[in-house]
Amino acid sequence: MVSASASAVAHERLHDWSLRYLRLKIMVLVLRSLNSLRPLVHRNRPPLPHAFERHVVDIPSRDQNRTIRAHIYRSKRVAPSSDGVAAPLPVHITWHGSGFVLPNLGDDYAFIAHVLEQLGPDRTLIDADYRKAPEHPFPAASHDAQDLVNYVLAQPQVYDPHRITLGGFSAGGNLSLVVASQLGPTRIAGVAALYPAVDFTVRPGARTAPSKQRPDSGFALPNWMSNMFLDSYFVRDQDKSHPLCSVYFQDANRFPPVLLACGQGDTLHYASEKLVRKLTDAGRKDARFISVDNEGHGFDKLPRGPTSLQRRDHVYSEFANFIRNTWDQHNAQPRAQL
Repeated sequence: MVSASASAVAHERLHDWSLRYLRLKIMVLVLRSLNSLRPLVHRNRPPLPHAFERHVVDIPSRDQNRTIRAHIYRSKRVAPSSDGVAAPLPVHITWHGSGFVLPNLGDDYAFIAHVLEQLGPDRTLIDADYRKAPEHPFPAASHDAQDLVNYVLAQPQVYDPHRITLGGFSAGGNLSLVVASQLGPTRIAGVAALYPAVDFTVRPGARTAPSKQRPDSGFALPNWMSNMFLDSYFVRDQDKSHPLCSVYFQDANRFPPVLLACGQGDTLHYASEKLVRKLTDAGRKDARFISVDNEGHGFDKLPRGPTSLQRRDHVYSEFANFIRNTWDQHNAQPRAQL
């Protein structure tokens, strides 16, 4: 096991070509083909708040001639500071869910529209992509997430370095927690993740959900799918307790303020709750967990009925409040020099 004090460096490797990898690749390609039909179901996208516009950009990565795609949501009109120059804006960076294999950039449009509406103008939100397995196994995705945040930190004239929050969904929630705990509370103001993966040392067959009923929306991750995601993301002999993947094993003091949420019909529920309990047991009063009644994994993406829709909007509002309050706390009290 990699201790919290161990080096956070992990080197990128590729899967060896084998019949096992070929079978895995075929399964992922089939799943990606089915996943590409999702826009046919998600037709009624909520409109973007009128004050914002979206820019599609390619962010430099650590590798020469390779970029990271991102959607940047900015106010159409940024209010200038007292000297007439546009002031740097607080920014929330989010990463989509994917099982680390599905190309789902843009999937969180409902969350983005809801949060931007609540946060109001003069804010920035970045919806970022990352490399996918099995073509790019661990730690490629976390490296891309780190590169994206480092890009933001390198532009203090555009993004307020004291008001950077992170977040995400499922695999993206994992990436947000990984980067937040790697950079620490002196650089990241807070992290809010919905049904994140936090501990890869527990095999899918050993995971259970608190609720045994059929979720109102979403689903309980089936073992075959979770195993496929794990086998895609990790090369055979990689240490799954490394803090660049299993953030549960990270030191509690490495995290900024944390807000996690997960449905009671989700097999990732107990692990998220356990991480927050670890933080609070260590004396952290800025860690909170929201348990969502009888909802499964990805329940917010296609709510079935008004009850699930209400639960989704409640969680989204809690996340927006967390982001706003975190920014407000750091607005007048700059933290340590970067």
